[in-house]
Amino acid sequence: MAKENDLFGGPGLKADLSPMIDLVFLLLIFFMVAANIITFPKDPNVVIPTASDAAVPELVEGRIVINIYLDGTVKDLDKNTLSLAELGQRISAAKSKNPNARLHLRAHKGVPYKHIQEVSQASAQAGVPTVIFSTYQTAN
Repeated sequence: MAKENDLFGGPGLKADLSPMIDLVFLLLIFFMVAANIITFPKDPNVVIPTASDAAVPELVEGRIVINIYLDGTVKDLDKNTLSLAELGQRISAAKSKNPNARLHLRAHKGVPYKHIQEVSQASAQAGVPTVIFSTYQTAN
């Protein structure tokens, strides 16, 4: 019958797993922090619609996130109210910094379409014609 120590190559040799456990915890912390960096703050007052054919866009870089509330108010991520002219200026400035900028529109599910159209037109006039509409994916 073999002794327990013989399994590791001879008497007195043991495998110390504590550095591997430390490495696993460091990787876990790294991925938790990295996952929080790539998410956008979401305003709970904007209830976005659901869609059966919704898809998650892969490219996150260059998004200009704008919220449209039920009453037609347009706000940025810092909850600053923007007029269409101010929105156009912000989008134009973002476009000059990043030529691949896209508008990420988070519109409340009950907002009249005319408000969405106005924001989309302001974005196109500012040089950013690509609009990503936020929706939740259904289980279908």
